Amino acid sequence: MSKEDRNPREEDRMSANIIAIPEEGELRRFFERLRAAGTLKVKDGGHEYVIKISRSQMTNEARDFLARGGPISD
Repeated sequence: MSKEDRNPREEDRMSANIIAIPEEGELRRFFERLRAAGTLKVKDGGHEYVIKISRSQMTNEARDFLARGGPISD
């Protein structure tokens, strides 16, 4: 990982769950491509991953759907 891709919050161990993306660097460019495409396939050696971007905030419609539970009506 290059210095420009390092996250100062991780170095301070302030948060392991929320990662701030640096303003410049490979990580920033990756997320810009991901936002533009919505989904990317990433190969790491013999492994392949599908990365899909979604917002961390839930809409009220999605919250209502999840709160109902059970199977979807036809």
